Amino acid sequence: MQTKEHTMTNDNNTRTKANAVFFSVLMVISMVAVGFAAAPAAAANAGDTAHREEITTGDGADRIKIADGEAVYQGEENLAFVKDNGEVISATSLEGTSGNREGTPLQMPIPSDQDTGTYAEFANGSGFTTTVVTPRITTAEVQLSDDDLSQVGSDRADELTIFGEWNFNDAENVSLTVEDASGADITNEVLEPENRSLTGEGQGSNAQDSVGLDLAGEDAGEYTVIFEGSNNLDYDSVVEEYTVEITNQNTLSIDTSQDTITQGTNLEYSLSGGVNGDYHLVTIDADDFRSEDISDNVFRNVGDTTEVGFANASDTVDSAADATYAYAVVEIDGTTASGSLRSSTLDDTSIDLDVYDPDTGDQDGSWYEPGDETEDDTDFSVEEGEVALENPTGDYTIGSEVDVNGTADSADSVALYVRDNNDWEPVSVGGNGEYSNEITVDSDDTFEETDVVISGQDKQAGNNILSFAGRYDIGVIDTSDVSDEITDDDGGIGTSDFSSASSTRATITVEEGDLTANFGTINGQISSADEEIDVDGTAAGQDEVVVAFVDRRGTTVARTVSVDSDETFDQDDIDISSLSQGAVSGHVISQGRDNVIGDGDDLPGRNGSSLVDLREYIRNEATGSGDQVRSRILSNTVEADGSDDLAVSTSFRLNDATLGINNVYPDAAQAEGLNPVATGETLVVEGDTNRQSDNAAITIELLTQEDESVGSASTDEWENDGQWSASVDTSDVETGTYVLEADDGESTDRVEVEIVEERQTDDGTDDGDDGTDDGDDGTDDGDDGTDDGDDGSDGSDGSDGSDGSDGSDGSDGSDGSDGSDGDGSGDDSTDDGTPGFGALVALVALIAAALLATRRNN
Repeated sequence: MQTKEHTMTNDNNTRTKANAVFFSVLMVISMVAVGFAAAPAAAANAGDTAHREEITTGDGADRIKIADGEAVYQGEENLAFVKDNGEVISATSLEGTSGNREGTPLQMPIPSDQDTGTYAEFANGSGFTTTVVTPRITTAEVQLSDDDLSQVGSDRADELTIFGEWNFNDAENVSLTVEDASGADITNEVLEPENRSLTGEGQGSNAQDSVGLDLAGEDAGEYTVIFEGSNNLDYDSVVEEYTVEITNQNTLSIDTSQDTITQGTNLEYSLSGGVNGDYHLVTIDADDFRSEDISDNVFRNVGDTTEVGFANASDTVDSAADATYAYAVVEIDGTTASGSLRSSTLDDTSIDLDVYDPDTGDQDGSWYEPGDETEDDTDFSVEEGEVALENPTGDYTIGSEVDVNGTADSADSVALYVRDNNDWEPVSVGGNGEYSNEITVDSDDTFEETDVVISGQDKQAGNNILSFAGRYDIGVIDTSDVSDEITDDDGGIGTSDFSSASSTRATITVEEGDLTANFGTINGQISSADEEIDVDGTAAGQDEVVVAFVDRRGTTVARTVSVDSDETFDQDDIDISSLSQGAVSGHVISQGRDNVIGDGDDLPGRNGSSLVDLREYIRNEATGSGDQVRSRILSNTVEADGSDDLAVSTSFRLNDATLGINNVYPDAAQAEGLNPVATGETLVVEGDTNRQSDNAAITIELLTQEDESVGSASTDEWENDGQWSASVDTSDVETGTYVLEADDGESTDRVEVEIVEERQTDDGTDDGDDGTDDGDDGTDDGDDGTDDGDDGSDGSDGSDGSDGSDGSDGSDGSDGSDGSDGDGSGDDSTDDGTPGFGALVALVALIAAALLATRRNN
């Protein structure tokens, strides 16, 4: 046991020593491993850049020297901050000087989210300073011929370059990695060793560099170039990527976005399989033009287009008429290019679109003479678009304003025409010129010209047609279809040519205008106290009318009045104070369809025949007596030879102000003349005046004999007949004779009226309520009837009943004895009982009492 025990003790000692040796060896090996691991890390940090000085600090480590004032970048590590005297200070001894970083020490390694800005040795910003900057790769591209691209044919894939710009060149280079579509790293296959980073040598912190990239030997697909800092600055926010696609399509082709389009729609086309930077000519033959007068270029200068126009076999030309084709020059971007064309310039047919070999000359994006063979072509169909005219259609009054509108999905503009016999004649709408019949089509395919007078003999031929009553065809046509080939000297178009173009037609009925007028007289008079008159009416087809007045001495008043868009006119308060009292004539005169006054010759003393000329003629030239002036006005207007002028005339009197009271009566009993009114009733007063209600108000007062007012009313509303009315409350008026006075401020009228206790009715009673009081009389007569006979009490008959109403049976008691009427009436109801029925009730009561007494005895 001892031996064994000794043996075990020795074993334990041996194990203890062995463990110690093992852990010692393990520690040594670990320290050596750490040394070997740390040395390459430090060397890597210092050795990947030649932009900064590498030093060995007091702890024996190799670090990157940062001098006073130099910048550092978020994410950097292994930096030594060295003062001018050679002293090395720690990062934490530098603190932020302002903003969120103020007082915050700089960390090492510098976090990628460290606040940017200045960090200094002392709080006031003095001593050693450094600036923390965010590292950025600002440009990361794959280029061909100095242009970035997204796609390239495999035959040009060996001409690519990688281009980059970054702001941390004083710290690190930019490392490049190329991956294929599967994510495999193919950098060593496609980049030469010297091209695997961007160096920016000698350029300071902001640098740019480019290296060659050869993807010609790679399969078709997408390739990604990764740009990142070559050492510490390779975290996510710094890394940039660029993807380029290699295609096997090295044959140029052209295609359109649609196979069929409507005239007026822009059509997009595209080229593919091209070489980046090449210029190609795209053409459409002149035989496919809509007409030789098209003003717009067929091709649009959009997308990758560098030039558009017309050309012949040897050079460019200015117009479609001289061209053999329309062209666009487009530049290939990567392997593709895009452009657009106007189908509104093309005929409604199948159109060929050709693309030619690239320009091998100046290659400046301008037209070049193409070869004999196209490189590719395609075709598309153009269909005629629809045009619709919504207005004007139906009825039209000569000279009136209308809106011309509709839709046109195939046109940039349309033109308005009207047909007379076999030709369509242009109708001026004033849209693009005084005598233009064109209307621009908006982007939503609608067109509109508002407030247009489409008649008029001084405009275009179509307007002249619409100046005469009749039924016509009216229509619009796409202006792209209107050319010198189909129009005559006056712009007319034959029926066949109009119908075959993109056009539409409707029917319009032209009517001559009429004239109405109302003169605002009061009962055929105008008060000299007002000296104003209102005139209104309608004047279809006119913009203005002349309103004129002539008195008996030949004095005139004349003015022009505008006609509104609804063909009405209204002029208030025309001053006629210059006219003499007595008979006055009023006139409203308008032009007819010819838009001239009279026969069109100059009016006497005037240099024209317009409405303004007529107004001035009436004011200044028409002289003589009233009848002579009226005759001269009419002879130069509606009675002139060939005149189609219109006129409305009236006559009235210009008099002193008048006011009269005609009728007084209670409101419950309308009557003519001056009638008594019972106290408490409403007194109604009626009268007449020649004052304008706009200028005057009539006040009514009920006066005592001492001219004390006991009631009043007023009114300022009456019609042109001058009849007015007002009501006065007599609830607080005692009985007696009163004066009723009407006053309009210019004149008065007074009458006497009686206010009575009760007003006599037509049947001689004192009350106007015959039914109630006569019924009471009937009741009394019924009582008399009771005395005269059993049923003479004609109660129900007398109180407004069927028999006693208005005393037919019991009036004043004369018929009270008319028991026969009551006996057979079936009413069996009186005021004091029920005769004949009361005895029966008494008998029944006696029998009941007897039976009750008998029951008690039993």
